[in-house]
Amino acid sequence: MKTKLTKKTKRAICIYVIILLILYVVVEILPRVTDIFETTQVLEPGTLTLSYETTGYFIKNESIGVAEETGEIQYLVSSGTAVKKGHEVVSVDPSGKSSGEQTRFSEYMDKLKGYEEIYKEYTAPISGVFSLTIDGYEDYFTPENMEKIKRETVEGLSYKSANLERNSVISGEPIFKVSGDDAWYILCWMDGKSVENYPEGNDVVLQLPDGDVEADVYKVIKEGKDEYRVIFHLDVYYESFAESRAEDMTVVASDNYGLIVDNGAIVEKDGNEGVYIKNKNGRYIFKRIKVISTDGEESVIEDASFTDEDGNQVDTADVYDEVLKHPE
Repeated sequence: MKTKLTKKTKRAICIYVIILLILYVVVEILPRVTDIFETTQVLEPGTLTLSYETTGYFIKNESIGVAEETGEIQYLVSSGTAVKKGHEVVSVDPSGKSSGEQTRFSEYMDKLKGYEEIYKEYTAPISGVFSLTIDGYEDYFTPENMEKIKRETVEGLSYKSANLERNSVISGEPIFKVSGDDAWYILCWMDGKSVENYPEGNDVVLQLPDGDVEADVYKVIKEGKDEYRVIFHLDVYYESFAESRAEDMTVVASDNYGLIVDNGAIVEKDGNEGVYIKNKNGRYIFKRIKVISTDGEESVIEDASFTDEDGNQVDTADVYDEVLKHPE
């Protein structure tokens, strides 16, 4: 048996639907239409930050020390300490009893078979940062290999690490690691549009979980239709440097100050970029501009004047000038 709706119920449903439509127009359509009919923009000073969020893979020269004999271990320096090559970092008393954990580190050491940076000694094999963790990828994420590392491989790896700190060791077990910090790298991948903001040699800031660090763009390599390998070079202190392997990060290409203008307002005339500015008579005249940087939607430009490629002083847009948003 079908339920017949009363006129009052039908009216209520219609009103409800109309209210929903009005809300949709107000929230979704009206802002777009308003922007289309907003014909001018007042130039105001501001900062434009160009950044890119990605995963960074830490590339380091890393040496691992293993126990020469079974016994009790004593750590002579703390994890995170910078040490010089040849400095004694641990000592092992052969008279001590082992813990019997013979397979505890086999998962990691099996990955490192054939790795040339494994030493049976208790002094630092290289200068760098002393740490008590390994992940088994020390021979893969190296400067020599960083241009060959496969994106699909690193994105599928599990980045767990082993804590090496304990009271007793077995001969052949890993007991410490030293990571060279005089020059290290972070590898990531970018799309073609974003990579334009990161030319080789440019300085950037990498925003990492434990703080910001300065770096420079060491190398950019095209790998596919819209994929680029980007390698950053660093020689600065980072708190979690020795333990880090894969970290979420934001790459800040620039933080430029100037006048902010919508990219739709920028046109080209006689081979020069510029905007149409409203003069005292209410007419719009073309003025050349110099773009400092752009994020694809907005640009930051020089104000008052700039020097062009020929060394000429050019009067340009000034603060609070009114420009046409859609001149063409």
